[in-house]
Amino acid sequence: MEPEKRPEDLTSPTPQEKATPSPAEETPPQPEKKPYKPYSRKARLWAWVGIAFMVFLTIMYAYAFASGSILMY
Repeated sequence: MEPEKRPEDLTSPTPQEKATPSPAEETPPQPEKKPYKPYSRKARLWAWVGIAFMVFLTIMYAYAFASGSILMY
């Protein structure tokens, strides 16, 4: 099934209209990005310590619920 033809679809812009973008189409200049600077070793170490601690807590809570020892309290 073919979509219906509209009058605005049938008229094509002239080559000059295609070449010059309208002011609305122009993009504003992007601000300069700061160069990539990785985090320090200390910050990365603390991030891994936090991840290890959360994994430990998850395993401990999973064990407490799976073993049923949480019901004794």
